[in-house]
Amino acid sequence: MDSSTRQKPPPVCRRLRSKGTPGIRYEAVVHWDSGFESTATFWCVATGESVGPDDDFAHPHVCGEARACFRLPEVDPAEEPPLLD
Repeated sequence: MDSSTRQKPPPVCRRLRSKGTPGIRYEAVVHWDSGFESTATFWCVATGESVGPDDDFAHPHVCGEARACFRLPEVDPAEEPPLLD
């Protein structure tokens, strides 16, 4: 697929944080907001809990623009340099 036609992933709330299982390695670069790591735990920095201010779960698949508590990321993840090579 041509990179110019590749669809950008939807933005994830900048308040979302994650911690995954140490030692997990992937063949390709995986951004933290992809939700790819099934053993990861997520929390919202606004509440310090696994739910956001709206009492819905904190997870990259649901912490999007449709939620009232959503805050845009300060940097577009698609434009950031990868952290892992």
